[in-house]
Amino acid sequence: MTVRLVAASTEHRGRVHLVHREDSGRVRHQQVCGECSLRLTPDDIGRGYELEDGRIVQIDPRDLPAPEDGVIDVQQFAPQTDLDPIALHRSYYVEPDDLSVRSYVLLRETLERTKTAAIVKFGLRGKETLAALRPQHGVIVLHTLLWPDEVREPHFPFLHRDTEVRTGELAAAAALVRAQTRPFRPHDYPNTHAEALLKLVEANV
Repeated sequence: MTVRLVAASTEHRGRVHLVHREDSGRVRHQQVCGECSLRLTPDDIGRGYELEDGRIVQIDPRDLPAPEDGVIDVQQFAPQTDLDPIALHRSYYVEPDDLSVRSYVLLRETLERTKTAAIVKFGLRGKETLAALRPQHGVIVLHTLLWPDEVREPHFPFLHRDTEVRTGELAAAAALVRAQTRPFRPHDYPNTHAEALLKLVEANV
């Protein structure tokens, strides 16, 4: 099956810049060495891995095993409920080419009926990436996943205290939640900050 990934989201960023108050010139950031203060060119810049004691070991990323970009390798299938929302990183719509539509629809329908996700690995920008495929909005969505060591465990002192909640308090809180429960519709919550920013820009044009 041949598919392409299409970003499923976009972020409101990159339109507001640091500028010189006097003439609105964009502020440019220079790459300067923290040791010798020299301004660097792209040819001067390499990659370094920082050890726990602060030392830097220079490495060449080309010496690392590079996964084949563009090949999605299914590792297993798992219940969709096993996907921890904290581990979900970025989302992409998976679009099939004309010759792959039938097998694409077969996979989408199978995942939907079995309520499973395909756990996959693939190469993305030269790095091995863990991801999950699941059906949503009539298409297959690929969610890149954080690796287990990238998800922090919550270590808070209150978790070790024996805090009791009274039955009456719990019943009152549950009643309040039920009274205010309704389907979540994202369009009910417009991005008021972005709207105010556009109005401010228009007023200042």
